[in-house]
Amino acid sequence: MSSPVRCLAWGIGSQQTLIKTASTVEGIDVVLAGSPTSDESREFAKAADAEQVDDLRAALLRDDWDVAWLIAPGCLDGDIRRVIRGLDKPVATSTPPADTVQIIASEDPAASNTHFLPLMRLGRPYRGAEQILESFGPVTSAHVEMIAGMDGVTSASLLYDAMDLVNGLFGMPDNLFAARAGEGMPPADATTPLNGHIVVSLRYPNCAAAAVSIAEGGGQWSRRIALLGEGGRLIVSDDGVEWLSADGEILDAGRGQTTDIPTAGEVAAHHLKRLAQQSEPQDEIDKTIATLCLCEAVRLSCITGQVEDPGRIAKMLQRV
Repeated sequence: MSSPVRCLAWGIGSQQTLIKTASTVEGIDVVLAGSPTSDESREFAKAADAEQVDDLRAALLRDDWDVAWLIAPGCLDGDIRRVIRGLDKPVATSTPPADTVQIIASEDPAASNTHFLPLMRLGRPYRGAEQILESFGPVTSAHVEMIAGMDGVTSASLLYDAMDLVNGLFGMPDNLFAARAGEGMPPADATTPLNGHIVVSLRYPNCAAAAVSIAEGGGQWSRRIALLGEGGRLIVSDDGVEWLSADGEILDAGRGQTTDIPTAGEVAAHHLKRLAQQSEPQDEIDKTIATLCLCEAVRLSCITGQVEDPGRIAKMLQRV
């Protein structure tokens, strides 16, 4: 029997459930855990039944872990990214980089050793649905719904996941419009993660369109995308796949066959294991900058109340 994957986890107090559920997955062992503050660090490590670490930089330089999982909002700053680039072990993050897209784009993508997870596009249900998409025909619209639940998943994390998903489906939109619900103004500082409930409308060439809904809270973490097109309706979630033809015929009914719907921590743990074992799917072309351009356009639209063009941001970075 192979040894479990040793994980270093860095989160905040409200993310204890994530680390607890990840620890229950066979083959993953959270051995080091900590938080930005000492009080939270103690509780976070206790929740994971792991050794407490109080300095992320020092913890990353240790040799007694196989994969690191950074989930605390704002922890992926310039200093930590520099440390990660010098490591020979994989680092997973569930929070976007704490910097502007211009700074991220100026860094050498080939030297990056971070992998965002869990991405729905690289999850097993969606990858299984890709076979259906090969015969589905053109997709004319997509409706994405992602709900944070009560496990400490953030709106910024779900937004990155959703923008990666629609970018993989349609590419860069002509424009988008976003609105944020929640108390206070959206953060004007690009290094502060966007929070609250977020709704995004995206318009693409050839009259294609997508709608994205991100919700904080909501009781239970969930991700779902409904695709409409010539092939009918295809629904993909972490619960499986459901395909109805344009005539209403059930072509695939694999969705909803179990009540054992995975939690965010469980899904992340399976990605962490595959990442440590070098079996996690990888894109031939890095999509990080395109995804961050979409997220930045969403942030700007929430602030200005205007339509934004993420393609313009990408062109400014010469990363179209």
